[in-house]
Amino acid sequence: MAIRPYNAGVTSPRIRIRSLRIARAIGLATLALVGTAHGGCGPASGRERVDVAEGVTFRSEADGFQLLEVDLSVARVRARVVADNVQRLRNNFVGDARTVSEWARREPGAVGGVNGGFFGDTYDEVGQRKQIVQLALVAGKVVAPGSDTASARQPGQRYLRSAVGFHADGTPEIAWAIGTVRNVVKRYDAPVNPLPGSPWPVRSAVACGPRLFAGGELRIADGEERLASPGALSRAFVAYDLVDGRPRHLVLGRADAAEYADVARFLRGHFYRRFGTRVEEAMCLDGGPSAQVVYRDGPRGVLRDAVPTGVRVPTAILLVEP
Repeated sequence: MAIRPYNAGVTSPRIRIRSLRIARAIGLATLALVGTAHGGCGPASGRERVDVAEGVTFRSEADGFQLLEVDLSVARVRARVVADNVQRLRNNFVGDARTVSEWARREPGAVGGVNGGFFGDTYDEVGQRKQIVQLALVAGKVVAPGSDTASARQPGQRYLRSAVGFHADGTPEIAWAIGTVRNVVKRYDAPVNPLPGSPWPVRSAVACGPRLFAGGELRIADGEERLASPGALSRAFVAYDLVDGRPRHLVLGRADAAEYADVARFLRGHFYRRFGTRVEEAMCLDGGPSAQVVYRDGPRGVLRDAVPTGVRVPTAILLVEP
């Protein structure tokens, strides 16, 4: 897990940095073992584009970005957040952890996906049970809560994390958000000392961050969201544009090695070149070895990892055909 909050205890002071370092080391070791021989788990040699399903394309770009592009005007897929078997253990919320490939293979109709949000402690010896850090909303129910957090550096200041949500029809929406165990989900227009929020009627959502674009403007909110992640690291991200006031193109992706600003720069250029539009909203998901993109290689093909890492994550975003 490469993206580390300034305050490690986002939902609980029991989150141990040692666990995160172990997860990172395991992921990097796995990548070293499998990265040179994808076999049935990676893209075929020399292929830079795969038509995954109607309106869904996988692209591997020469500058180290792997993308799932969804044309929401024609695609039949619906994006949604998944988590499973989430239980409350004292003040922590712990769920089953799987690789994104495993999440996709167990979901009927899944054609691809990416990893989700932050995770903390591992609750078993093999990494199949992990703590979900901050908001996770699945099938209309808050399975892990997320709230504003008191700043350890600036007394009297509270901050929020970015979240990506999906409505019942799969329409994406990015906001600063909270969710409570009583299933109250709200969105906010600012990450620091926000004014009262408004109901956020999404069907699924996961918090992570930082925000990269907001309202069509560059807004790298790593400082406001208290997220420190220096250097060129693997990054996962989600972005979309607006056409006639509605999201038209959804992009889920990862970068091999990038700073937040590099991801934002790439997205700005990619949306302009590919779609002739501007990025309306974008944010990062969990990064480092957690960053995974999975896609179906053709309408009846197998599910492949763009870059296999073997890291199990407790939340993921899947594209699912009805």
